[in-house]
Amino acid sequence: MKVADYKTILIVEPDEEIRSALISELRSQTSFKFITANDGIEACGKIERQKFDLILTEYIIPKRDGLDIISVARETKDNHTTPIMLYTNDIEKPKLYTRAVRNLEYIKKPADLNFIILKMKQLIATDQTKKKFRIDVDFINPFIDSAIETLKTMCKAEQLKHQETHLLGKEESLDIDISGVLDITCPYFKGTIAISFSSEVYEKLVTSMLSEDSETKVSLEDAAAEMINIIYGKTKADLNSRGYSLKRAIPKVLKGKSHKITNTNTPVLILPFESKSGDFMIQISVKAT
Repeated sequence: MKVADYKTILIVEPDEEIRSALISELRSQTSFKFITANDGIEACGKIERQKFDLILTEYIIPKRDGLDIISVARETKDNHTTPIMLYTNDIEKPKLYTRAVRNLEYIKKPADLNFIILKMKQLIATDQTKKKFRIDVDFINPFIDSAIETLKTMCKAEQLKHQETHLLGKEESLDIDISGVLDITCPYFKGTIAISFSSEVYEKLVTSMLSEDSETKVSLEDAAAEMINIIYGKTKADLNSRGYSLKRAIPKVLKGKSHKITNTNTPVLILPFESKSGDFMIQISVKAT
């Protein structure tokens, strides 16, 4: 059965025989319009100039590879959320660099043409604006690792361990008095991260951080902002190497008993830590854009 809606598909395939077979089969089953590209440079140029309803691309292509095509598409206004199908022999390698890319489907070679067409129809029929960014362990773990490394180095924190991550309950009140906070953005979500302490724990940790032999030159109040800035910097480098494209951010300090890091209804994920100096936490709240 043909799909009635008029849709424009970009097919990036250097092999003319494969490209012709795919288009022939698509024409027999759909009413899509097809634009083709033989290499990465040609594909990127067309993506920058024209809006597509779907992009199907090989991973290994001449001149610029499939990862470049994905990156260019996500940086354009018209194809920022366009669904992309990446056709590849090795799915795990490109996944390593595209974990945060929304609306991306991996197709393992070889694949039946009917299967590819079915996936095309499913992706085009999906309202991409309603798809949510999901926080997973690959996103959380770099924050945990960076926090432990930073607190051990800066504050000489001892017996530092991460406890069980959980969502902040609606009626849950946090035992915190001060937080270092950053507003974070990337092409896929925006939100807030914070490192939060009670006054007692904060003073114990920062006293060590600001000891006479320390090279850290910040005030007692600014230390929370400096901590989250360093944690975020380490985490950003890790996540951006895997395709998240997190932007630079300016830290600030929030104070007040049981304060909130965000005024929105977005859920807040709590990453608790325990140490010899006492317990503290990282809070993460992100929403898909």
